[in-house]
Amino acid sequence: MINDILKQIIVDYQKNEKYSLTKRDLSLTFIPKMALGIVGARRTGKTFRTHQMVDELPENIKIENVCRIQFNDHRLIKIPVQELHIIDESYYSLYPEKRGTEEVYFIFDEIHRIKGWEDYILYLLETQTHRIVITGSTASLLRGDYASQLRGKLFPLELLPFSFKEFLRHYKVDQESISSKGRSLLENYFQKYIKQGGFPGLLDIPPQIHEELLITYWDTMLLRDIIEAHPEAKINITVLRYFADSLITRIACPMTTTKISESMKKLKFNFSIETLYKYLAYLSDAYMFRTVEFYSESQRVRARNYKKVYCIDWALAFAVSGGAGIDKTRAFENMIFIELYRRGYKISYYKTRDGFEIDFVVQDKSGSIELYQVAYSLEKEDVLKRELRAIESSVNFLKARKATIITVYEEYMLKGEKIDIPVIPAWKWLLQ
Repeated sequence: MINDILKQIIVDYQKNEKYSLTKRDLSLTFIPKMALGIVGARRTGKTFRTHQMVDELPENIKIENVCRIQFNDHRLIKIPVQELHIIDESYYSLYPEKRGTEEVYFIFDEIHRIKGWEDYILYLLETQTHRIVITGSTASLLRGDYASQLRGKLFPLELLPFSFKEFLRHYKVDQESISSKGRSLLENYFQKYIKQGGFPGLLDIPPQIHEELLITYWDTMLLRDIIEAHPEAKINITVLRYFADSLITRIACPMTTTKISESMKKLKFNFSIETLYKYLAYLSDAYMFRTVEFYSESQRVRARNYKKVYCIDWALAFAVSGGAGIDKTRAFENMIFIELYRRGYKISYYKTRDGFEIDFVVQDKSGSIELYQVAYSLEKEDVLKRELRAIESSVNFLKARKATIITVYEEYMLKGEKIDIPVIPAWKWLLQ
């Protein structure tokens, strides 16, 4: 029975009409004897990226060489781990001539839903002609139990919501235009990007239903990637939702789980502080949030300072919170954080003894440090002085090689006492 179902699934995909999709910047490279993992938040386009991968295969690789299985298919939800081997058996019963002689691409969406799936992947990797792609909405594919059980046989890549470059590419906007008309067009699309966010599913639907759809995304993340993904935790849904909503309203602000716990206790919620720490780990693992530590070489100093929290998408945060406490400046800062994260930096924040804050202290792989301040506008003199003083107070102590202020529109070179600081509009910085 399951054999016939799998054959039908395999053939149905191969006969499906091909998608017309916006090219993503995440490149996929197969490593010998390793599976390729595409991980990220729900609805960021992981499945569609694998469709694109099939289109990018060499001309000598036919669609019949692709075996795609989606484990959220209702026909496969209860497939036991001991029967996973029927997948490749079903495929090779359709194409016996390809066994061991041609490259075969196995694409598994959300296979981590099946407990013990890792051994099946290791089994498939024993055949040199197999190429395996795994997608999932859990960072545990990058690290943790999944990564260790795969014994270093998984090469994971993170797929985030659309970058501004990808956003413009989707709308077929020339990113290289430097004319006044071209700049105006880029600025207009940037304003659309701020309001709409980067989820691909929002790109071609009416703006009036964006907020409703984003709330649906959020509810699905909580249900599928937290509650259903951790049945053993017996999650208190009311506590989880209030805690997640509390994090949303603290976007781009210092926070501690202890402070949130104290507020929830006053409202008569019944839970332990350990429960909130566990929920925070689940929310981070599902790519719903990222936290940023205080910059210090001392683990003790980092641990005793507040963390800052950011959502995977600023428009998602605004929709879920109803805008409560999230003004345009904090959403703007969240957007810049996501881009820095996309570029692979190690990200921290810093506050001087005088109370001046550096929004982002970023380090590349060599350890070189740059400072980033995010200001919606520098038109007000007190804002300009604050941002400049924070950089001047920190640049030498942090041994930063460069400092940048990102705004919405302004562009000029700011002459400081210790360092020259470029002020750059976000739309231009995002395209660098």
